[in-house]
Amino acid sequence: MNDTFYIAGDRNKGKQGLVRNYIYYMKCMKEWDRKLFYATVLVALPMVVFTLLQTLLPSVLVQGLEEKLPVGSILLQVGLLSAALWLLGTLAGVMQEYGYTQQSYFPLYFMKKYVGKIMRVDYDKLDEKEFRNLSENVWNAGLHGRGITYAMGLFPELAVNLLSVAVYGVLLGIQNILLVLAVMVSLSANLYLLGVARKKHRQYFGQISRHARRAEYISGQSMDSAAGKDIRIYRMLDLFLKKYDQALESMGKLYGNIHKWYLLRNMSGAFLEFLRDGLAFGLLVYLLASGRITAAGFVFCIGAVSRFSICFEMLLRIVMDFNSVNTTIGYVRDFLGTGEEWKPEPRLGKERMEEMGKHPVELTLKDVCFSYPGGREILSHVNLTIKPGEKLALIGLNGAGKTTLVKLICGFYQPTQGEILLNGIPIREYGREEYYSLIAVLFQDSTLLPATLDENLTGVWEAWGQEETAEGQQEGEKARQEAAEGRADARAQGQEKGNGNRKGRESVKTHIDRERLDQILAFSGFQEKYENLPKKGRTPLVKKLNEGAVDFSGGEMQKLLFARAIYKDAPLVIMDEPTAALDPEAECEVFAGFDRMVGEKTAIYISHRLASCRFCQDILVFDGGQVVQRGSHEELAAVPGLYQKLWDAQAQYYKGE
Repeated sequence: MNDTFYIAGDRNKGKQGLVRNYIYYMKCMKEWDRKLFYATVLVALPMVVFTLLQTLLPSVLVQGLEEKLPVGSILLQVGLLSAALWLLGTLAGVMQEYGYTQQSYFPLYFMKKYVGKIMRVDYDKLDEKEFRNLSENVWNAGLHGRGITYAMGLFPELAVNLLSVAVYGVLLGIQNILLVLAVMVSLSANLYLLGVARKKHRQYFGQISRHARRAEYISGQSMDSAAGKDIRIYRMLDLFLKKYDQALESMGKLYGNIHKWYLLRNMSGAFLEFLRDGLAFGLLVYLLASGRITAAGFVFCIGAVSRFSICFEMLLRIVMDFNSVNTTIGYVRDFLGTGEEWKPEPRLGKERMEEMGKHPVELTLKDVCFSYPGGREILSHVNLTIKPGEKLALIGLNGAGKTTLVKLICGFYQPTQGEILLNGIPIREYGREEYYSLIAVLFQDSTLLPATLDENLTGVWEAWGQEETAEGQQEGEKARQEAAEGRADARAQGQEKGNGNRKGRESVKTHIDRERLDQILAFSGFQEKYENLPKKGRTPLVKKLNEGAVDFSGGEMQKLLFARAIYKDAPLVIMDEPTAALDPEAECEVFAGFDRMVGEKTAIYISHRLASCRFCQDILVFDGGQVVQRGSHEELAAVPGLYQKLWDAQAQYYKGE
């Protein structure tokens, strides 16, 4: 069934018109694979002519016998028709087979567009309910359901059956219009009954899904080691199995009800088919007996009725299935057409941005307020200026608005009131990529990609083959070391050596500043771990996805992330509580070490632990989305207020400091 995928929200919202959706889909197919496009468009013609010749062949043989033609002449006609059938069948088969082989790959075209759109779209869209529903619809129905994949076979089938119905309808209508009407009425009634059965299927499917989720949850718990302890200690095995049996039994009853409706439809359909064939064949016998058609015409009409019935039924089925396919393509178009308010294209120019990146920046917040859609106000009238090279700490309890402020500074959200400026320029007047080039952030939940260690550290893609000889590996590594020292001639020579000795290895595509990376690794304390890895910077990360990958401890992860942030060499650095999981003393050490790595850059440190940020020249205390205190540690600790209260409460952790 094509309706078994989940659609969030209004099913009809994504529709943009069947013809336009079809044109859009075919344009995408042409962009993906021109051969696939032409095979899909042109397959209808040889298919229809092939079936027509199949229907014509027996009647040609009968006609030859009726007219008492020489056997050689009859065999020649049959031979020519058979040869034409072979050529057309081969041509259509090649087209169809190419379409079948590409059926699993074409959805990857939309998958890539989906992933690219998710990563490009304005960040605040990810929090919008409407956009989330739309993206879920595209993912579930379009990419993981039958929508996009099903459309690939559905559209050529539509063309084949539509053309076949037209051709056979005309040919039968010439003989007797009752032949056409008998087939159309019986099949329409049959398909109506199928529609009723499918409607009942959809009604029951929602109930089945609820029981299926219960069964899936119980099944998942049975394989979970944490749940396994409770199941054994509290003797919950029988209870779990009973609940599982209840879910399966309920699902079985509902499936039984569904099959009853399909059984009723099949019985009714068989009776309608009996009436249709009886009427059609009876009429043809009457026409033959009355001399209105020849024996050859009778044979042809028998085949034409059968072919017309098959094609007309398929056409009606396709039309019924078009609703889900059309809706899916509409959702895809809506999703990919989502506009981006903050354009990534450059606005200030390369030279100006390069000059700006060489110096610490000034950050200004003017009367900034922010509220999430439909929620309470998170930030209220925040006014703040961070001078170039200044180290500022943001202190406050959880929920005070610190992380939301970071997201605003990053440009992920726009203030509901006020504005944020970098070097006196409102941040939305930068191109999005221009602005992002000026900031480096260590978030609480930073991410490592399933790529190499060097790629994660630098953001520079390196293309490597899977296999490499030991000699080629040594030569290539030596060449890269020489290239990192700035010798352009060594780079070219080394890459040539590597290419000559490696097996199945692609050319190196890298602009990593190796010397600078080594300095940062040493400064961050990650160099020893880096050098001890068997493949060093080429070590793959994320074990779940890469064979031979490594994972790091919490402390190693922090050093890696620090090195990544510093390597970016952005003039504004933000540290948003990435060490919250560490103990207070360890966090203090990490903050101090990172501050040394930051150097003269403008920096913002965020924490709810006060001692971690004592080195900052300026400390801002947040409470309820507002700045309630500002000053140095000594100044704030000396006066009654929230900072002093928090310091006194946390001082026990730092007595030995």
